[in-house]
Amino acid sequence: MIKRIGYLLVSIVVIALLAIVALFAAMHTHYATPIVNQLLASTGQKIKIEQATYHAPLELSLQGVTISQESEIYLPKVNLWLSSRLPSNNKLQVDALVIEEANLNLSDTSLLSQLPLETKQLALNYSDLSWGEISARQVKLQITHPQWQTKQAIPFGDIQFSSEQVYLHGQALDNVLFDIDYKPTNSTVYGASFNWNGAQISGQAEHYPKGWSLINVTIKQLNLSNADQLLDWLTELNPSAWIRDINSLDLLNCNINYQDIELQNLDLSLENWQPTQGLWQQSNSYLSFDADSIKYQQQQFVEPSATLYFKPNQIDIAELDSDWQQGRIQLQGRYSPHQVELKNVSLSGIKWLDISTSQLTQLKDWGQNLQQVDIAQLDINNAQAIQLAQKPFWQISGLNAQGNDLSLKHDGRWGLWRGKVQLTANSASYNNYLTTQAIIEMSNHKQVWQLDRLFLPLESGYIEASGQWNKKPLSAPWKLDVTIDGLPLQTEIDTQPQPLQMKWVSDIHAQLSGLAGDFSMLSHSLSGQAELTLREGYLSLGDTQHKPSFEQPFSIDDVTLNADRGRITIDSSENSAPTQLAGKIDLANRALTTLLLQTQHNCQQLQTDLSAKVYQLSDICSPLPKSPAPQPQQAESKTVVPEVVVNQDSTVEPSN
Repeated sequence: MIKRIGYLLVSIVVIALLAIVALFAAMHTHYATPIVNQLLASTGQKIKIEQATYHAPLELSLQGVTISQESEIYLPKVNLWLSSRLPSNNKLQVDALVIEEANLNLSDTSLLSQLPLETKQLALNYSDLSWGEISARQVKLQITHPQWQTKQAIPFGDIQFSSEQVYLHGQALDNVLFDIDYKPTNSTVYGASFNWNGAQISGQAEHYPKGWSLINVTIKQLNLSNADQLLDWLTELNPSAWIRDINSLDLLNCNINYQDIELQNLDLSLENWQPTQGLWQQSNSYLSFDADSIKYQQQQFVEPSATLYFKPNQIDIAELDSDWQQGRIQLQGRYSPHQVELKNVSLSGIKWLDISTSQLTQLKDWGQNLQQVDIAQLDINNAQAIQLAQKPFWQISGLNAQGNDLSLKHDGRWGLWRGKVQLTANSASYNNYLTTQAIIEMSNHKQVWQLDRLFLPLESGYIEASGQWNKKPLSAPWKLDVTIDGLPLQTEIDTQPQPLQMKWVSDIHAQLSGLAGDFSMLSHSLSGQAELTLREGYLSLGDTQHKPSFEQPFSIDDVTLNADRGRITIDSSENSAPTQLAGKIDLANRALTTLLLQTQHNCQQLQTDLSAKVYQLSDICSPLPKSPAPQPQQAESKTVVPEVVVNQDSTVEPSN
């Protein structure tokens, strides 16, 4: 019995071996194709092949492979290297699966994960791929130890990818190479490189639960002439390839034109940057750059360079250096949303000759956001600025400034709040006023502002002043000593029905003091005296476009102004006839202000209250009547006596 069983087993083994030998022999004939199709049909898979070729010992070449499940995939050529391992989990073991010359939609290739086989290596050669808005041609792809998840387009594994060209949201990436360790979590890009928009881009990256971290990314020769559209593309791309941080990014020899910024031959290095965070939310970030030129809001900076460190609500400027407006700017310090603290500022040879209204507005808007501006060391050498965009025009040339420990804005208010500064200028003009070789020296120490020296030479005179303002006490006492010689002034007073035009040359010497805590303190404390001379004067009544109703050259000598605790009296000497000036001003009760001017020329006499803006013009040469008459004869005179309306804000000031 035992012998019979043994003979039976031997017979079965021999038959199996003969079947295998017969199958092996048949695979080398034209029967290989129907045999493979029959074997595939027996597994229940909807797979058909057009031709099968077997190469000993374990290579099987298939042509015209059609896989039909939820959708259909056609593979022109497939090579399989069969494994000697036994099937596992009802799947055939394959050492390598190579697909060539295919045109695949990655949304459908998840069907590959449903095939009854497992492979150590999956490869695509000379194939074209598409996936949503992404497409690639002439792809070479190799995946070692691929691991599929349900309906996964690309399996996990070690991936080497190359393509002649990849289209990503309408943008072409050329000569693309990737080496990726693709895992469910913490994937790593060991190397990536491609050409985009003429630039060479390479680098590494790591994936974390919150996104990708770019490591050692280098971009060479990037040219963005229409950066708005390209950056819009990056914005659209970002949600699908979210970047958590930039560990290191280098730009080399790049040219970028974006909105109001134009960068030429830019080299830039960026470290530890979070793209999803704003400028003031960066933490321990670093930026350095240099360029041939940077053009920003119509201002061009030549050969600029900078090194910046970013912290929350703080930018440390280790270095900023640039040629600008034919000169040079250098500075170091710290910048925050509402405060600027600069260690040193150096401006040399600046010639800003085309200051525009928009630029002045931009400077004003930028300064309004700042609450504090401090400069430890200020050095300006031979600077020049001209403003001809709007009246009043002004210019300054040969400007030099040296300052130490300066606080120029405090609690949102501009001024010299601390430090010492000296200003000199070869020439400066404002409207019609010109000064040459001017000098100003001032300081503020422990809230005591000191005008040490002010000397402004004029075309035919000078202005000289010194003073002090103690801001420590609430009363803020001050004093001022000023001398003015040969200052031309002019004004127009809106007297009715015709305006009064006046111009003259002033000589003034004044010594004044008071309290500046608030207006009430000032109005009850202003004291001192002043001596004034108004010479080479001329006044006219009427519109400048027509012949005046009255005109008169005048001079007023020895005008004295006395101020006693806010009550001011003004008197001119009798020697100044025929033109005299007198008045009283009470700063605490400005409704009682009077400032009277009287003058005459030939037979005309003008009497005017400058504070009330009224006047009377009379003919003083008319003869008196010989005898009384029931009705007095009407004098030939021009008299305008309107109702006196007191204007509390009326003062005589130089017009612009």
